[in-house]
Amino acid sequence: MITLKSAENVLKDVYLGVIADQINTKTNPLYGRIRRSTRNIVGKEVRVVAPIGINGGIMAGEETSDLPEGVNTPYLSFVAPLKNLFGRFEISDKAIRCSSTDVNSFVNLLQDGMDSLLKASIFNLSRMLYGDGSGLLATVKTSDGAVTVDNAGSIAAGMYVDITGSKTTNHVYVKSVDYATNKIVLDTQESITEGDKIYLSGSKDCEITGLKAIVGTGDLYGVNRTNFPVMNAKNYTASDEAFDEDFVQSIIDDLEMDGTAVNFINCSYKLKRLYQNYLKVYNKNVEYTTLEDGAKVITHFGTPIVPTRSVDDGECYFLNTDDFMFYELGDWKWLEDEGGRILKQSPTKASFGATLVKYTELLCHKPSGVGHVTNLKTTLGE
Repeated sequence: MITLKSAENVLKDVYLGVIADQINTKTNPLYGRIRRSTRNIVGKEVRVVAPIGINGGIMAGEETSDLPEGVNTPYLSFVAPLKNLFGRFEISDKAIRCSSTDVNSFVNLLQDGMDSLLKASIFNLSRMLYGDGSGLLATVKTSDGAVTVDNAGSIAAGMYVDITGSKTTNHVYVKSVDYATNKIVLDTQESITEGDKIYLSGSKDCEITGLKAIVGTGDLYGVNRTNFPVMNAKNYTASDEAFDEDFVQSIIDDLEMDGTAVNFINCSYKLKRLYQNYLKVYNKNVEYTTLEDGAKVITHFGTPIVPTRSVDDGECYFLNTDDFMFYELGDWKWLEDEGGRILKQSPTKASFGATLVKYTELLCHKPSGVGHVTNLKTTLGE
């Protein structure tokens, strides 16, 4: 006989470890490369001391010269609140009753729910990694039956979104997404106009500090970028350059001269295809590598070029993944009450829900080591 207690035990003992491992390893190649730490958590915040230069107590002098003075390496203090990440799983009371005497049916029921939760978690974590922390998914360009946005890569069918602008509309269901044309269909398109902003429902200004925030402007981790230029990423705006070997190497060289060893190139799918086409047209050797998650990607002299749909078409990031760290209270856990229960009845529906939770924040210890290129051509001969 299947009961709520036995269902909770399965969620805790069987699914939690599996789903946490899948999220941590399958979310995104970049996500999988970034280290995780439970250190430097003070209360609800991450507090990290990051060096901004080298030790100044070095010299070459005469035999009888005074020794160099001891000079401490300069540091900056990074402070960032831990972000609250939630994933909700629901199962109806009717479904539990129908499968209560059939173990196989109940396992299939739980498996379907876990698969859906895992898929949604992976999609949104990958998207957040490239966001600015605001929860912004896209900006509306036109609205004529279907809504056209600047980039639909961060939106998926089944999402609930909030739309702000001339009018605020919350909890709008996304019915379908056409990534080729950047068109989305919503269950309501009333009063949606050009310039409106689309956010993940309930997530505005609550997401992790992603790459767009790191390469942006304004304070970062509580530090004023104007006063500390080392907090500014290296932003490049392409003009007539093509995304080829010479251009990629020029960015890597520039970053290496500033002390950053690039080990990861993140671009759009269009730029990845452009680089492949360039190698083919000019009869270059195509080199591949296999990433930690098993994905096989092309490389630039050993440095992986990894496409991600959350990156805009003419955009590319040059990174040293060793400069990043996810600080967290712990791995993914089910939200429990004082009695240890994780399945709780909804106050308004005949269903039971469980919530997956993680408290974490992404920090880049060396923002000036991040290279960000925009306005790149997306076709050869463009």
